[in-house]
Amino acid sequence: MVSLRRKRPCRSLTSCLALLTITTTSIQAAERIAIEVHETAGIRRFSFPASFAFNLSEPPSKGTNFRLLDEGKPIEAQFRADGTQHDRSRWWLDFHTSLLPHHSKKFTLEYGTDVPAGPERELGHKLTSIDDAYQVQYGPYISWTIRRDLGGLLKSVNYGQTEHVSPDSTGLSLLDRNGETHPLDGTHESQVVARVVRDGPLAVALRFEVAHANPELRGVRSVVDLHLPVSRSWVEVDWKMIDPEGRTGGMRAELDLPLDAPTSSAPTLVDFGATTMVYAALHPGQQAALRGAVATSAQNSPSESGYAWKILRGPAGHLEPFVFSKRESERNAEGWAHVMDRKSCLAMAIGEFARRSRDRITISAEGSVQLQRSFDTDDAPAQHSQERRFRFWLHFVNFPPQHGAGTSPQAMQNPLDVRVLGGQ
Repeated sequence: MVSLRRKRPCRSLTSCLALLTITTTSIQAAERIAIEVHETAGIRRFSFPASFAFNLSEPPSKGTNFRLLDEGKPIEAQFRADGTQHDRSRWWLDFHTSLLPHHSKKFTLEYGTDVPAGPERELGHKLTSIDDAYQVQYGPYISWTIRRDLGGLLKSVNYGQTEHVSPDSTGLSLLDRNGETHPLDGTHESQVVARVVRDGPLAVALRFEVAHANPELRGVRSVVDLHLPVSRSWVEVDWKMIDPEGRTGGMRAELDLPLDAPTSSAPTLVDFGATTMVYAALHPGQQAALRGAVATSAQNSPSESGYAWKILRGPAGHLEPFVFSKRESERNAEGWAHVMDRKSCLAMAIGEFARRSRDRITISAEGSVQLQRSFDTDDAPAQHSQERRFRFWLHFVNFPPQHGAGTSPQAMQNPLDVRVLGGQ
């Protein structure tokens, strides 16, 4: 907690999210919050999205305005009350900034009844409800369709006048301790409640709260947040799962992509981000997989046969070694991949790949993509009561990604870090 009334050390809040409790007794007069944005991955950012959440001690009064200042000058920003909170005490700020590698930049957030409203982007995302789905459009560039029951995760992604996903994808699933899959889609013994977290031209965020009714998953709950920034054609999926009785063995996302059918002369192309980039061509019937091993706490070395990561390739069900890390390596794989035909590409990345779990990315020549996080089913139930988190990004771009993406998978995995500066 940071107070605006006395000096206290600032608190670093990771991954684009900062929480702040304001201890003032009134917000009628102008209030100011100094924030600092840090680039921590060594990657130059061009007009990169940043998000910041803050809590007010009381809801803002009628006529309260918000604005964001860059060196005293108001800049485009989006302020929205969190749609999951009834009292409007939690707010979101979305904006863009450009930073050099490892650089930082300060901003000032102002709000109050005597504060002029800051500028907001005129064109951008527009959220609408259609039948049983949400549609997020930034016409004519991109259109996302997401079912209210979260079935398939993404029903449609139309970008560059090309459809990038198949509507019958499996989407998100939980694995029980026996390895059986249980989809999160509102129709397979799960109940889904959908909410709009925030909605505006700069960013749209949706939340799906899932109660699992299957006896194999008794007491298990999931919360899935989808974040879509306007300046990038990606969706951030932040899946949190509570398993108080230790009934789950993993979390999985599966998508089918409508790629051109692979041939011997035009195979499906894949790249993997390990500790170096590994590329491969997949012919009909082939798959490739990046598998990351979690480090043991006792020896701080990979627990899977002495390798930090492995890449395998071959016929489905019979994958063979392709590229392995050095046995003595303690470096984790970066945990990202490209899959592409000659028109489109999906760039995907998993946050904290194989840091505390067994993670893998599996891709087939026909366009089936699977991202999975697994954990030990031998753990005592008490060890499962902690929240499990599976955070990943899906970036839909034109081929080749070096030209169509405009940013790297590593940039997705490392959102800009927002910190609150004390001493106001």
